[in-house]
Amino acid sequence: MAAKTRRSELRKQQQVLFRSTLELWRAARLEVGLYALLQVVQGVIPAATLYLTKLTVDGVVALAQGQEASIGELTFLWVLALAVGAVVAPVAQVLQGNASDKCTAHINLRLMDKSRDLAGLEVLEDARFYDDLNVLQSQAPYRPMNLLVTLAYLLRGFTTLLSLAAVLLALGWWVPLLVLAGSLPQALVTYRLRRAGWNAMVQSTPEARAMAYDQRVALSHAFAHEVRLYGLLEWLQGRYLQSFQAYHRTLRKSRNDQAFKVLPHTLLSIAGGGSAFAWTAWQAQQGNLGVGALVVVVQGLARAQSTVLEIIDMFGLLAGQHLAFFEKYLDFLAVEPQVRHPERPRPLPALTPEIAFENVSFRYPDGRAALEGVSFRVRPGETVALVGENGAGKTTLVKLLLRFYDVSEGRVLVGGIDLRELDLREWRRRAGAVFQDFGRYAYTVRENVTLAGLEHARDLGRLERAVLQAGFERVVDELPQGLDTRLGKEFDGTELSGGQWQKLAIARALFRDAQVLILDEPTAALDPRSESAIYERFAAMARGRTTLLITHRLASVRMADRILVLKQGRLIEEGSHEQLMALGGEYAELWRMQAEKYAEPAELARPAAGS
Repeated sequence: MAAKTRRSELRKQQQVLFRSTLELWRAARLEVGLYALLQVVQGVIPAATLYLTKLTVDGVVALAQGQEASIGELTFLWVLALAVGAVVAPVAQVLQGNASDKCTAHINLRLMDKSRDLAGLEVLEDARFYDDLNVLQSQAPYRPMNLLVTLAYLLRGFTTLLSLAAVLLALGWWVPLLVLAGSLPQALVTYRLRRAGWNAMVQSTPEARAMAYDQRVALSHAFAHEVRLYGLLEWLQGRYLQSFQAYHRTLRKSRNDQAFKVLPHTLLSIAGGGSAFAWTAWQAQQGNLGVGALVVVVQGLARAQSTVLEIIDMFGLLAGQHLAFFEKYLDFLAVEPQVRHPERPRPLPALTPEIAFENVSFRYPDGRAALEGVSFRVRPGETVALVGENGAGKTTLVKLLLRFYDVSEGRVLVGGIDLRELDLREWRRRAGAVFQDFGRYAYTVRENVTLAGLEHARDLGRLERAVLQAGFERVVDELPQGLDTRLGKEFDGTELSGGQWQKLAIARALFRDAQVLILDEPTAALDPRSESAIYERFAAMARGRTTLLITHRLASVRMADRILVLKQGRLIEEGSHEQLMALGGEYAELWRMQAEKYAEPAELARPAAGS
């Protein structure tokens, strides 16, 4: 069973190697091809110079004995071989750099292509894929280059080894075989230990991620106020140290294994080369081998031994780490999306369509139930508010409407057509949204807004209108380069407050001028005055658009035509503000709780009776 498992693993490694090499070839055919050719040239040079050295030494001995020898020609060829090596090395270095750049870009673009194909969020939000995605993101900038360099070293090393073997065969057919046989056990052990080292690194990814996060919290501006106010630095150092110790403990064991478990096999490999050398010295002592042959053995065995060790180390890196990365990479490219584009999409209605949820239930990939049997309709141009406590299922409804996930049961209809039958890209182009976790892009203000409709990026009137409607125009006027001001600290840009970032996200959604507008807590970071102004604008902008508003601030839902009340994934109430208050149910209770909270300061401020 173990042998069968190893054979299966070996076959998979071979497949990954072939497909990974093909990826590099597709990325930079010319550079990779020339680079490989120069590796072969560089690999032949040591054996060529060694053989020319043998001929030169034998020629000198012949001259000393009064025989003829073409020392001048041999010297010229020896110098020529060294000159070729000297010229090839920098050219190969340039090709390596250019090929590495292209290969890294190719891999990253392929990852982006796959991300584009994954129309839903099932992979990005699935904990089973999270660590793998973290490995891909963190190592994609350098693993392609490492693979290319390792393959090049292996090609050059094997070329050197084969050419040295050809030279050593002249001494005896068994000499190169003895060196090889002594090195095979070391190669196998090195491969297994490298593979174990990779697995240890992957297993330690959560700890490494925790270390990076704690470091970011301790040092970044985003957390600086609370970190200093609450004196969290010492606590963060403790968390970092705890994660580091677990991380270091796992990797230290792996490194120790790589250093010490391979040592007996290294000594065996050296013993093979030493035996060949001892035999050659004995033969020379007996007068059976000339001085040139002795030089070949001394230099050839030493070079062959060091080349074998380099090949073993490179092979260990290749099979134990680089291919392990590419295995994850290829597995990610092979992930089948759960949210699929229909093969023959039905056309969307030209006008703003009616939206209907029919007996919709949904469970996340980890089994959590988010919605159970939810049914409602949103008429064209209607503004509907979704309210309820945290975890009630409000944001999940939005994810289903935008088809980030497909329903587990029931249907979502747009214009009477199942959402799964519509052109997904076209449907999303009809929608604009302000999400709770809106993006804060380290681009210019102009780019931050026009991301929602890149085809209209040059429409200055549309841009200015969106900025004005979002209440962001005063911020733009105060920025050093106006709309072309770079934002965010990543590139030494201007940092905005949380409320300003939120207004910018609102401007982005409005720039799209969509038929369907989704507002998921769109004013959570705004002060009451800004919130009131924004909602006044929303009321005007919502005319003619279908609008879904999610908010915890019930004072703002009066702008809605209807209110849907969700609780524990179920729709329990529906109606206008007045109707729901008259009903005296969940909505009325939530309203009274918020009204009492806002009334408390006023009550406390009243003068006492008789004062």
